[in-house]
Amino acid sequence: MKLALQIELPGGSPIQIQGAGGMPQGGINSLGNIVGVGLDLLVLVAIFLCLLYLIWGGFNWMMSEGDKQKLNKARQKIVYAIIGLVVVFLSFLIINVFYWFFLGGAAKPFVYH
Repeated sequence: MKLALQIELPGGSPIQIQGAGGMPQGGINSLGNIVGVGLDLLVLVAIFLCLLYLIWGGFNWMMSEGDKQKLNKARQKIVYAIIGLVVVFLSFLIINVFYWFFLGGAAKPFVYH
């Protein structure tokens, strides 16, 4: 545990005051934490955008009214959204396997507390 503040009174032993629990301390791991949170946010945003694109394609499918050209555009949107979701989840898997394999599971990306 890091020592946050130390007060020494005359004739006595030092009194140690610790920081509040759960407060960020900074230091060596702060860049790793920033990158980890950034990756978490990127994955969440990518999943959200893929799902919105999927819904948009479904809406266009319903509104195509049997028009072949509109139906093909809607189908393309749905396929691209599904491909995007697969790419996002594969990147999630690859990053986690990379950390587990090369760092021995020491770093835990994408773990929410």
